[in-house]
Amino acid sequence: MLRHVTRLFLRISLLAALMAGLTGCWSKQELNDRTFVSAMLVDLNEKGQTEVSTLFMLPNRISTGLNSNVPSTKPFVLITGVGKDVAEALQHIQRDLPRTVTWGQIQVVIIGDRFAKKGLKPLFDHLIRATDFRLPIYVFYFNGMAKNLAKLDSIFERFPTEVWREAAHMKQVPPIRIRELLYSIWNNLGDSYIPELSMKEMKLFTEGKTVKWSGVGGAAIMKDSKVIDRFSNEEMLGLLLLNNRVPEMLITGQLPGNDGVYSARLEDVRHEVYAVREGSDVKLHVTIKGNADLISIESGMNLTSIANIKKMEAVINQRIEQLVRGAADKAKSEQADTFQWSEKIKYKYPKLWQAWSDNPREQMYAHMKLEFDMKVTLRGTGVSRTANM
Repeated sequence: MLRHVTRLFLRISLLAALMAGLTGCWSKQELNDRTFVSAMLVDLNEKGQTEVSTLFMLPNRISTGLNSNVPSTKPFVLITGVGKDVAEALQHIQRDLPRTVTWGQIQVVIIGDRFAKKGLKPLFDHLIRATDFRLPIYVFYFNGMAKNLAKLDSIFERFPTEVWREAAHMKQVPPIRIRELLYSIWNNLGDSYIPELSMKEMKLFTEGKTVKWSGVGGAAIMKDSKVIDRFSNEEMLGLLLLNNRVPEMLITGQLPGNDGVYSARLEDVRHEVYAVREGSDVKLHVTIKGNADLISIESGMNLTSIANIKKMEAVINQRIEQLVRGAADKAKSEQADTFQWSEKIKYKYPKLWQAWSDNPREQMYAHMKLEFDMKVTLRGTGVSRTANM
């Protein structure tokens, strides 16, 4: 009898434990006491103070039906705090809120130009210590006060954060995350890049008005944790190709002898980099592989001819090399280790890297020879004209 009662008690205890696991989130704080950050915008004002703006979703304004929300109200709000550093600015934001700020849903950090040029180390130092902050977050640069981006009119998305996040997710810019920037600081020279957002006014016929539109630009060059210059829109394409960040890309170029313009779609692009020492110099061999499909061509070239197909393939590869060389030359002109090529040298030839330790960037670019090898195959040519053989 005692054994039967004991078994029954154990079964009831086990059932109670299982039911407890189905009751939802066991948090010390109620959901209604929290407010969720979707984006953080970091600026430096004219007085030299740190301004941090946080974009919050407003559940009370989020529509649950097609007509249940007032069209003129926005389902988000931007709140700005000012302080001596990021932590104090965030503290001032929390002080004026009726809910506890929660960082678990943040997706984007945008850094204004003035703050970026002074140096990003204070921001990175805060983020690495903030245990409730997620590191796989997209980072952007804006040439101006970052908080001004929140003025955009959300046309395609209800929340501005989704507009910015999709720019990185869809590879419209070379995406980079907080953890990658932290890696460049703690493991390399503190050099990298930050993709750029833009803001402009655009007249939309269907809206019947001019709206504020947030698009993409080039990319900022980060050297020793400071933004010092930027890649142009074309140089940004080379940046994308040198970072294996784009599964698909459209490139446009001129045919030799001004014989017309073509457009090609690149797919499955990947690159390989290895270093070979040659005395006191290092040759860095960069290979880019992939496939290309011809989208359009303004030429009478007969692309049923194997010779012409090979010629077109060579033209595409030359254009790709032009793009990647443009990005590499820009980084070299700024003496910035944007592509983390120093890793290829210091881990393979540590004694050589040690000899360059006094001024590693200058020594690296003085003794590094870049060699590019383009191996992109023209996979499809589409419809071909056959008038000119």
